[in-house]
Amino acid sequence: MQWGQIKTLFIISFLLLDLFLLMQLWANRESEVIQEVSETTLEEELNTQNIDISEVPTEAPNVSFLTANPGGFSDQQLEGFQDKGNQQVNVFNDRLLVSTLDDPVEIDKENIQEEISEIVPFSNRYSYWGWDEEESTALFFQKANNRTIYYNRGGLLMIRTENGEITGYTATLLEIPDQESEEMQQDLISPMDIVSLLYNNGYLEENDKIEDMTVGYYSLVNLEPGQENGSQVFAPTWRVRVGGDFYFVHATNGQILTNDAGDFIERVTEAYASQLSSSTPEPVEQQEEETEE
Repeated sequence: MQWGQIKTLFIISFLLLDLFLLMQLWANRESEVIQEVSETTLEEELNTQNIDISEVPTEAPNVSFLTANPGGFSDQQLEGFQDKGNQQVNVFNDRLLVSTLDDPVEIDKENIQEEISEIVPFSNRYSYWGWDEEESTALFFQKANNRTIYYNRGGLLMIRTENGEITGYTATLLEIPDQESEEMQQDLISPMDIVSLLYNNGYLEENDKIEDMTVGYYSLVNLEPGQENGSQVFAPTWRVRVGGDFYFVHATNGQILTNDAGDFIERVTEAYASQLSSSTPEPVEQQEEETEE
């Protein structure tokens, strides 16, 4: 082939490459413009509906998937009951701890976290979720990496009350790795995309206000209470509070989840009752209180 023909082919090849790169650049810019227009259109629509998004974060945090196993209570944790009198404590199947107070303790809902720390020696492993009036129960969910694991029987503290007084509690703990695995980290859906999902699916209505948004963990597979007996994978999940309602959205696949605290308590209580009836309790020894002669 003559040099002139070769040179012509090179020129044509470079022109085609330049054309391809130019088209890619144009496509990327068009995509960015479409995304900006989409976000602008969403914000305008929300503004028209008077939906307040002022508390929505600007970006998603870096949070990995979490793997956890059913855990038990360590000797150190159980030793904490040595100076926690006024309760009878039993452990069932090495996993379920049940306490009954000898004398009920009056509860102050405004300072419930502090009051529970006086009764439960490992209460700092949980975060307070809320109070269910119908079930007369306060719910605490276990924490991992300073984030809450929502609605999982394996990491739960349920405070039982009657007539405004604490009568006892049940507790479970998941075995959590000390550090997040970078290998299980994925990009999370942005806060505004989560808002878009909720709005387009009818969860946000006129005059609503998003009170706060935070990322915690939710089981990747929605197990019924009593089924969490093996290793579990928890997905980073956006928790969105709108007034008095909470919505959960998996932060990687956009699945919208709902859960009712009352229904959850009923199902968990039934699962616990089944477990208690089929196992032998192991009493936790406590230091006897000294009496003055």
